[in-house]
Amino acid sequence: MQPCSENIWPDAFSGAIFALEGIKDAVVILNGPTGCKFYHSAISDYQYPRDLSFDPLNYPEIYYFGQPRVPATFLDGYDYVYGATAKLEKILQKVAVKPEYKLVAVVNSPGAALIGDDLEGLVKGRVVDTPYLCIENTGFSGLFTEGFQTAVLQLLQNLDPVPAKTCPLTVNLVGISIYHKHYSGSIKELQRLLSLCGISIQATFCAGSDLTRLRQYNKASLNILLHPEYGLQLCQWMHKHHNMPFLSPRSGLPLGFEASKNWIREVCAALEVDPVPAVLDIEACQAHAFLHLSRYNSVTGLPRGATFAVKAEPALAAALTVWLHSYLGMVPAAVEIIPAHLGDDAVFLEKYLRENGLDSTLGASVVKSGADVVLADGNTLAQAQLLKGKPCAGIEIALPSLGYLDVVEKSFLGASGAMLLLEQILNGLRFIYG
Repeated sequence: MQPCSENIWPDAFSGAIFALEGIKDAVVILNGPTGCKFYHSAISDYQYPRDLSFDPLNYPEIYYFGQPRVPATFLDGYDYVYGATAKLEKILQKVAVKPEYKLVAVVNSPGAALIGDDLEGLVKGRVVDTPYLCIENTGFSGLFTEGFQTAVLQLLQNLDPVPAKTCPLTVNLVGISIYHKHYSGSIKELQRLLSLCGISIQATFCAGSDLTRLRQYNKASLNILLHPEYGLQLCQWMHKHHNMPFLSPRSGLPLGFEASKNWIREVCAALEVDPVPAVLDIEACQAHAFLHLSRYNSVTGLPRGATFAVKAEPALAAALTVWLHSYLGMVPAAVEIIPAHLGDDAVFLEKYLRENGLDSTLGASVVKSGADVVLADGNTLAQAQLLKGKPCAGIEIALPSLGYLDVVEKSFLGASGAMLLLEQILNGLRFIYG
């Protein structure tokens, strides 16, 4: 059997950096070795580009190392013995003064957290005209989602919301990250559906909103929780400290046509508005999709009966499994959950598979499943295709990526997300079976 090494998933350190990199006008200063910055800078710039150029010669400044994001103090052995104060002072003098930055966030690498420097005291005395945030310890080897929520929670605690009058038909989207595949298109698709019902979005935590919008998050009358593993603690904190209600839709993520309709109905019920305009829009997309699905099925019998494998975080894994099995009649061969807090979505997924006699698929290896369609990150897709020994349809739903350039903005959520996934599945099966 060919060897197979599973992915090493990013930890709480990465979760904290990508949370803060999701703020439009923030700079994240990494206090750590140079090697800790390259991945985080590259992914932040790839997922949420702010600069036109990708040429490293355009970023020759010290601390940036040819990349536009996540400047680093490049600590070495001397600094771990005698402290990093001198390098922190210099990078703050160079970076924190740039006018485009409305928030300065300094994040310790796990190693730098052991040095013992007074990060808060150092930054406080040198960043005087700009809000700042210091994260001494991101959680070391904790989960990515833990680091994400810890960083955003500290941001909420440090930045008191600007007093604002609550807007009755305004919401915040909580629990989505720039590390999510197609996060921007998914947000715009939900914004489109909500706007059909007269609902607007105040802010997203933290996936593209600027500091001004984040500081006015209390203008929203409702927080909507998307991925609970990325936002449940944040919603609970805002509810406790600012009496902001939040909705964790029973339908889960709005992935697939029925889930999207149920999601918009729940949101509209909470805000006491009519969901019909958005529901009709989703149903029109569903009718268009059914035309293509029916024609393909009438010739091949597929996708009913085709096998699939999913590797994703709990909320996404549950939504995909239910939709592919209940709507398309596909059969799960393996369902792997990426390490995260196993909350209600994981419990629901386990129950769903058990009730359908498919409980043996939960935790089975995706790369060894031999499934017709594999939905996972790029590395897992490459491994699955190699081990299967024959073609399989791979759909990239998470990072790391295989490097496909998405010129057209895409979504996995809402009506357009359902149509995209259906298109990829049907074309993938045509690639395998003709």
